Amino acid sequence: MNPSPPHGAGAPPGRTDLRGCPVDPWSLDDLVALLSAKMESGRGPMHHHVSMNAAKWVAMRRDPALRAIVRAAGSVGADGASIVRSAGAPERVPGVEVAERLLARAGSCRVALVGGRPAIVEAVAADLAAQGVSVVLARDGYFAPDGEAAVVDAIRGAAPALLLLALGTPKAEHFVGRWAPLLAEVPVVMGVGGAFDVWAGAARRAPPWVGRAGLEWAWRFAESPRARFGRAIGDSARFLLHEALGTRLG
Repeated sequence: MNPSPPHGAGAPPGRTDLRGCPVDPWSLDDLVALLSAKMESGRGPMHHHVSMNAAKWVAMRRDPALRAIVRAAGSVGADGASIVRSAGAPERVPGVEVAERLLARAGSCRVALVGGRPAIVEAVAADLAAQGVSVVLARDGYFAPDGEAAVVDAIRGAAPALLLLALGTPKAEHFVGRWAPLLAEVPVVMGVGGAFDVWAGAARRAPPWVGRAGLEWAWRFAESPRARFGRAIGDSARFLLHEALGTRLG
């Protein structure tokens, strides 16, 4: 089911089908208003927000399970210049900015953090707590597949209104897909990539002008060329090729 517009906001045009991938044409302000209202209600059912970029679109092409998870998401934001252009979205909706705005509006809402290195997630939790955010769970991402059930139990016990997963993609999406029935009472769930590293000061964030120019891929490549080549260059080129060919996802 497509999300309803936030109260007082004009309804945007319908969900766009980007060759088999859903993209919602929300502005950043409207999306944050929608998710904030859901978070502040403190009630399920779970709203899973997915940030879509070229690399994720390419990953969906070879991963049927990921396609199903994204198609079932409550909202899919255009987090990439190529996605904005191809889907006709009004603007980029970076996942890290969505998360930051939700945390700024969290108030007494309970927040759970899962992912990253132990020292990183602990630093982020301490910083948020100092800002008045009610962090009810801070769990690193170093758990084996057979340890996921215990992590889910901890999330359910913490009863957060907002769950941020810094597990990377598509691991975060698959985590949600596997455990959605047990996370159904968490109002808002979203992956935040490497945001915890940025918030803890362990990684640099691209300057705003880089994002506006659609050059975040170049920034990430320059920061870590060996680790980022496949996604920063290869996946962007693959997406452009599939776009030119009119390829649809399965």
